[in-house]
Amino acid sequence: MTASAHTKPQSQKHLHPYHLGASLYMPATRQDIWQVICREKLPTLNSVIICFEDAVNSADVDMALQQLQTLLTTWATHSTNLSERPLVFIRPRHPQMLQQLADFTDIELIDGFVLPKIDMNSLSQWRIACQYISDKQLLMPTLETAPLFQPLHNQDLAIALKEAFTQPIFALRIGGNDLFSVLRLRRPHQHHIYDTPIGTLIYQLLGCFVPHGFYLTAPVFEYLEQPTLFMQELSTDVSLGLVGKTVIHPNQIALVQQAYAVPNHVLDEAQAILHSDAKAVFKYNNSMLEPATHRIWATQIIERAEVFGTC
Repeated sequence: MTASAHTKPQSQKHLHPYHLGASLYMPATRQDIWQVICREKLPTLNSVIICFEDAVNSADVDMALQQLQTLLTTWATHSTNLSERPLVFIRPRHPQMLQQLADFTDIELIDGFVLPKIDMNSLSQWRIACQYISDKQLLMPTLETAPLFQPLHNQDLAIALKEAFTQPIFALRIGGNDLFSVLRLRRPHQHHIYDTPIGTLIYQLLGCFVPHGFYLTAPVFEYLEQPTLFMQELSTDVSLGLVGKTVIHPNQIALVQQAYAVPNHVLDEAQAILHSDAKAVFKYNNSMLEPATHRIWATQIIERAEVFGTC
């Protein structure tokens, strides 16, 4: 690999959803979140999501909120010395908590918010809550509820999301475990997600939301003793154009970055397609290239290579 996302400061003007890379959910009760942000720990992590929802018991919410304010104060004190860091998002428990977080001192340091359990039933509440946060902060709604199994609902949601928020929607997250729960299932131990009903749903979600301009991220893989199966799933994630993957352990970070690195011959083809002198149709690397139809793909390959490098 010749480059990686963690070498790019977050102050850069150009930020692509591929910069999410490996996203680690950290319970907001964790004591070492600042060490991750300033790269004392997990120095190659692409993005971190501070979670107040499923990862925090209701009895611990007040303590977690206090810790967040302490974290923000520490961050503000050291911000001038923080040239490189992962992207940082917060997943609030519900819309009312997001409205509460909007009043936290230095909350503008956060890159954005993950909005859990977004569907047509909850969208209006999240829309109202987002009116209290900065228009510059990024949103990542999560698709993880029962209505997502209804294609007509998803068409309505795709259209509604384009108009609901003044903030940019950076990506849509696919909540795999919650979607399994809707079907009274858990991910099978010996199969990747594309061998399950949730894999079928992912294809449907891509067909619904991507044509409306959205990027989607890949669900978590929770079996740490199955690295080969994890890489097989990652291969499909990448081939489908999913822009990042949730990780649950530091050992998964490098595997995600490895999977997203662009093969040199693929980058060569993308550059040939985008070359100003490219013919309408031409042969390259024993393949037919057609800039009129391959240009969008080629642009995404360039973006991916800039973040993850080549292999």
